[in-house]
Amino acid sequence: MRRITTVLLDVGGVLLLPSSEVMRAAIGHSGIDTTDEQLRRAHYAATAATDANGGPDRVEVYRRTFAKTCGVPAEFEDAVHDLLTDQFTGYTWQRVAPCAKEGLELLLAKGFRVGVVSNSVGTIEEMLATAEVCQVGGGPCAAVEVIIDSAVVGVRKPDPRIFHIALAEMGADAAETAYVGDTARADVDGARSAGLWPIHLDPYGDCPDPAGDHDHLDRFDRLCDLLTSRSGE
Repeated sequence: MRRITTVLLDVGGVLLLPSSEVMRAAIGHSGIDTTDEQLRRAHYAATAATDANGGPDRVEVYRRTFAKTCGVPAEFEDAVHDLLTDQFTGYTWQRVAPCAKEGLELLLAKGFRVGVVSNSVGTIEEMLATAEVCQVGGGPCAAVEVIIDSAVVGVRKPDPRIFHIALAEMGADAAETAYVGDTARADVDGARSAGLWPIHLDPYGDCPDPAGDHDHLDRFDRLCDLLTSRSGE
């Protein structure tokens, strides 16, 4: 493997998580009071379920798995699902993911070029700035080179073209670029098809793919260690 110089990052599950307030309110309809950690656990379990399903109903699978992982009883599942459908929108990703800011600071301090590539509805740049995670160029947060939002550029992961757009804007080489995301299908498959090194942020070991299919990371602030070890440094 060539030396990695550039890192592209997903947003959902890597830099931001669904708003605790929104998700807790929906789950609470069943009488369950959830902690932030339970909500975090539910996100990754639900994401893995959509990876395993691979069908067109992945959003449905995500919502129902999220509810089940939080312990929602079967008799409340439909009502909670409907609340999640109404309240879980493109603006819901408001909670800073664990180690997100620390991980970004480490990447930049080590000299890696950093960009963001995410499927969204045109809200990614605003949400990252509001959460004080990063912005393009100078500002109060970590400075990244590009923020590519699928709704803005008109192509979504796993289509390799969305990664190529980021690489072109940065003038970066796919062979020297890693992509970090929390899904096997959109992120790992998409990055691999674009010629990038895919890294699956999988804190709980939920990935449904065979062992050894791709690299995994349990904490975002350990990314630099993985990058340097695989680059032979």
